[in-house]
Amino acid sequence: MKKLLLSLLVMGVAPVLAHEIEKDGNVGALIHIEPDDAPVVGNNTTWFEVNQKGGIPITLKNCTCNLQVFAGSYKAGVKAQSSPKLVMDGKHLKATVKLPKNGAYTLVLSGIPKAGATFNKFTLQWVVRTGVSNEDEEHGHDHQ
Repeated sequence: MKKLLLSLLVMGVAPVLAHEIEKDGNVGALIHIEPDDAPVVGNNTTWFEVNQKGGIPITLKNCTCNLQVFAGSYKAGVKAQSSPKLVMDGKHLKATVKLPKNGAYTLVLSGIPKAGATFNKFTLQWVVRTGVSNEDEEHGHDHQ
């Protein structure tokens, strides 16, 4: 694997880091957005793999979870653009996130433990951007 990665880097092909992990206290989550972790204008199927320390899944059975989408950056007191409904897809939380135009959005996933759960209240944030190709992301270009 290291040789393959090194070969790709030598050839000038940068591997795409598909998933971003965020942590808050004893909770961590990984986000995955279709298509190909490159959000588009319109509907984007989005999954969150949320676990507490020790790899214990956080699901809608043990968490009152909420997803909010903000245009630009998230600031306390600013009204969310939308609050997509979260559903379970196996052990993952899933939502359809609508991004109306090109630009940056902040997805904020928050959760409060239900009775008997052993994780702490959490708030996790990811900034996603539409209108940027994977090639632009790899080379750090921003076309805004």
